[in-house]
Amino acid sequence: MEIGILVVTEENPGNLLPKEIIDVALVLEEEIVLHDLKDVPNAFAFLIGLLYALNIDYPKDLKYAFEVIQKVIMNIGGDACSSRVHGLRNRLLCKTP
Repeated sequence: MEIGILVVTEENPGNLLPKEIIDVALVLEEEIVLHDLKDVPNAFAFLIGLLYALNIDYPKDLKYAFEVIQKVIMNIGGDACSSRVHGLRNRLLCKTP
């Protein structure tokens, strides 16, 4: 995994849902950089923050998803968007009568 959130759970063979989350960690450039995070939403916020602060390129297949999250939802660097993201941002933020 190049970039992502790693969730370690206790195995629960009879159920699809995990019994207990043991650890949540962040992976950047195929290395675990943070672990013992509280939960997945907290880990996701750390992931976006680290990608932005360290100026790491988004994975090619998730480029626009990460850009929308960063620039539209979290409003970090929202002034400079790609044309696709700018169009989506205008449609989402436009008030209809």
